[in-house]
Amino acid sequence: MKNNTKSCETCYICTRKHKIVAWLALCGIFLCGMMIGGTFLGNKHANAEGPEKAGLVEHVKHAVESKETVTPCEMRERALMANLVTDINDARYDAADSHKWNAEIYEKLVVSGCPENRDKNKELAQAEMSVFYVLRKDDVNTSEPCKIIESTLLERLENCDDCHLHNAEIYSKMVENGCPENQQKYAQKALDELQIAEGVRINDSDIDKNEIRTKVNTYKKLHMQNEAKKYINKVEKLINPGVDFIMELQRVIEE
Repeated sequence: MKNNTKSCETCYICTRKHKIVAWLALCGIFLCGMMIGGTFLGNKHANAEGPEKAGLVEHVKHAVESKETVTPCEMRERALMANLVTDINDARYDAADSHKWNAEIYEKLVVSGCPENRDKNKELAQAEMSVFYVLRKDDVNTSEPCKIIESTLLERLENCDDCHLHNAEIYSKMVENGCPENQQKYAQKALDELQIAEGVRINDSDIDKNEIRTKVNTYKKLHMQNEAKKYINKVEKLINPGVDFIMELQRVIEE
C-alpha cells in the first residue's frame, strides 16, 4: 500500500478518469489547430488571383488604358460623315445628285473637320464633283427637257452659311419646272433649306424684306399657300413691316 501511495503522489495522470480527460484535451487542441490552419489557408486561397479574377482585372485594366478620347473636330467629322451616301449606283437617275451631296459633305469637312484630314477631304470632294459632272453631262445629252432644267438649276446651288434661302428657291424652281418623279424629293430639300435658314438666324428681328419675299415665293412654288400665310402672320407680329408690304405678299400668294 505504501508503494502505491508514493507512486500516486508523483503521477499526474493516475486514474482512468484522468487519462480520459487528458486524451480529450489533446484531441481538442489538435482539432483547434486544424481549424486555425484551414482558415488561414482558405483566406490565402481566396485572396489569391485565380485565372478568372486575373482575367477580369486585365480586362478592366485594358479597357481603362484603351479608353478612346474623341476630340471636338473628330466628333464633327463623325456627325458629317454619317450623312454621306454610300453604295451609290451610278446607273440610277439620281446618282449624280448623290455624288454632289457627298461633295458638299466633304467640303464641310474641309472647313469643320480635323486639320490633318483637310487635304484628304478636299481631294474626295473634288473626286465626287468630277463624277457628278460626268454623270450630269451624260444625263443631259440623252434626257428630256425637264432633266435638262434640273441639271441647269442644280449647278446654281451654292454651299455657304448664307446660301440656304437661295438654295431653297432653286429647289422650289425644280419642283415647279423639273421632272414630275422628282418633285417630292426636291420639295423636301427646299423645305429643309428654309428650316436651316430659319434656324441659323440669331435674332428674329433681323429678318429683311428680301428674305420674306423669297420665303413667300418659295412656299408658293411648292403649292403651300397655307404655310405662306402662316409665315406672313408670324413676320407681321415679329417686325411689323407695314400694311403695304403685307398686301404685296398677299397678292403674290393669290396670283
